[in-house]
Amino acid sequence: MATCLKLLLAWPDAIDLAALPLHSLERIAALVRLNQLRLAETELLAGAARFEHGSDAHGSALVLLAQVRLLQGALPACGVVLQQLERFKAGWWPLRWLQAQLLLQRGELARLAALPPSHWHDEQQHPLLQTVHAAERLANHDLEQAKWLIGSLPQPAALESLRLQAGLLHATGRSKQAFELLHPLLQRAPQQLLLHAQVFELVLVARQIPHVVPIARQALLSHGEHPELLNNVTAVKLYQRQPGYARRCALVLQTWASLGSHRAGMPNQICAYEQCGHADWLDHLHPAIWRQPLANQELSGNLVLHLASTQSARYADHLTALVSARARTPQQEALRLAPPLLPSQPRKAGSRPLRIAWVSADFTPHPVSRFLQHFFAASQGRRQHQHMVVSLLNHGTHSNLATFEAMPDLDVIDVAGLQGPEKVSAIRSLQADVAIDLCGWTGGHFSQGFQARLAPVQVNYLGYFASSGLSEMDYWLGDHQFFPDECSEWHTEQLWRLPRPFIAWQPAARLPESQVDVPEGPTGPIRFGSFNNNRKLSDRTLALWGQILERVPGSRLVLKANAGDDQPTQALLARRMRRLGLDPERVEWLPLTPTCEEHLMQYRHVDVALDPVPNGGCTTTLEALWMGCPVITLAGTHYVSRMSTAVMHGAERSSWVCSTESAYVDLALEQTSKLDQLRNGRERTRFQLISSRLGDAFDLMQNLEAAFGQMVI
Repeated sequence: MATCLKLLLAWPDAIDLAALPLHSLERIAALVRLNQLRLAETELLAGAARFEHGSDAHGSALVLLAQVRLLQGALPACGVVLQQLERFKAGWWPLRWLQAQLLLQRGELARLAALPPSHWHDEQQHPLLQTVHAAERLANHDLEQAKWLIGSLPQPAALESLRLQAGLLHATGRSKQAFELLHPLLQRAPQQLLLHAQVFELVLVARQIPHVVPIARQALLSHGEHPELLNNVTAVKLYQRQPGYARRCALVLQTWASLGSHRAGMPNQICAYEQCGHADWLDHLHPAIWRQPLANQELSGNLVLHLASTQSARYADHLTALVSARARTPQQEALRLAPPLLPSQPRKAGSRPLRIAWVSADFTPHPVSRFLQHFFAASQGRRQHQHMVVSLLNHGTHSNLATFEAMPDLDVIDVAGLQGPEKVSAIRSLQADVAIDLCGWTGGHFSQGFQARLAPVQVNYLGYFASSGLSEMDYWLGDHQFFPDECSEWHTEQLWRLPRPFIAWQPAARLPESQVDVPEGPTGPIRFGSFNNNRKLSDRTLALWGQILERVPGSRLVLKANAGDDQPTQALLARRMRRLGLDPERVEWLPLTPTCEEHLMQYRHVDVALDPVPNGGCTTTLEALWMGCPVITLAGTHYVSRMSTAVMHGAERSSWVCSTESAYVDLALEQTSKLDQLRNGRERTRFQLISSRLGDAFDLMQNLEAAFGQMVI
């Protein structure tokens, strides 16, 4: 037995399978270690008659069979084998090792933590038992005990020890180091599914973008669509803008979850449906999700974003329940009490320049980061207050934080490697008078930090399209187009209306959009288009666009949202289009492009851009105007449905803002009689944007600084 269990910790590249006797327990253990589980199972079952019931060999065979079942994800079958083992030898350390593994794989962490000390009493004599104990401590966030247990494992380190070290690094915010530790090990242990799954997870978390697709491809070639990989495959397909493939992977994983062998990655599944244009379906999720908002906080937070994007009537109730429940947790209380505590009152304005912290998880080529570059580049050397950008998330090779670090009058603070109270403390120690939340409930958000309060005055601005739902968020900053005098949208913040457009489009010289000239327009019949994400292609939107195409013979609709080779997404959308009266044969799909310049130049295929409803564009609307394409939009009742309204008014194009669907269709029809004028006036469209107040980023910064000064009074 000792030799068999020793083989379960051996390095795969050190195993000589040919040297082991055929059908021996040692050979079967080696097969298990090499992840050749079907062959190991076959040899175990074929040799069952040779193992006398109650003998040591019989016990060893049961241990190996249980381990095979665990690695296969066949948890109920593993439980049956463990019952037999318990009758064979209750309290035996291999049995305790397997029992702990089973609880860990089921996610029953409370039961694991409640195991008596006697369960682990001899663990230092048995590295396999100590390894699973360290994994249990890590899963229960007892990092000090996990660190001690990992450090006590035998040297030289086995693969499991190194995987635990990587898990500890990841748990302490050092995901890049964890990835760098494990990635080379794929060469030594290419058959190890769990190693592949962990490296796959880390490459995504650490944002090591050049490695993502090669690692995903290697994992799939080695292990197929194994449920251990499918959640991350879904994430990669979403990243590659292939939501149809992502939805398929999520549903396969959901099937495995229904069998009780694996947990489904619900947030990715929700994103897959949403990016296929089914965001409105999310109102109909299982009732348990609404009743227990803390059961899966990632899922609940993800749902907040999607409910806002559809103007769901459930938004306020779900967000209030989530925020209220979270406020009562020990974790949130620890954030609230993290030092240094904030003064009870904001300081008086005028005694010194304000300290303003712009807090974001999107320092990449993301629109929020691009807008900030516009604002700070245009106002460089002329700002009245001290500004700091605070990065919440490490984007690895995809980061553009260096662009902000190169600005001499801007402080850059990176708190991505910190967790929980440490992150709150680091941001509070900046002594910001105003903290601006640029995330809301989008990916990488720090709403829990803003709920604990990071600065005396907190502002919801730019990066999110709805109320934060936090009573601790003091202001929601927009303009008179976002917040009409009779604003009916639910919100917890005080509304603050700038006396000018809430945003500015004045590309900094270093940004690619500043280098792109306005292209000539298309030829032939009029071409309508939208480059908005598929999640904005609601049934209402497709039906509206179908009316336009039906009434304008020969017209085409140009769409760009998903990868050109993502046939499942296009098939799903085509099915929806036909049902809603839009002929997919009149739709042209543009491919994704590797650079921003190439993306912008694709507007040469579009005469008039159409804004979706209710979730309209913002960056896409500005890009269309910049490239010479006017935009038809429908003014809604919520921030999310008034983004293009605000942009078009700011660009002095208010006549392109419609109040009814029939006016929207009529305005599109009207353009067919002005086609030559449209195509010859593309340069004028950009010039009008530049000349408008929307094109003055310094003026925006002056108004923002004036607003922040009034907020602290």
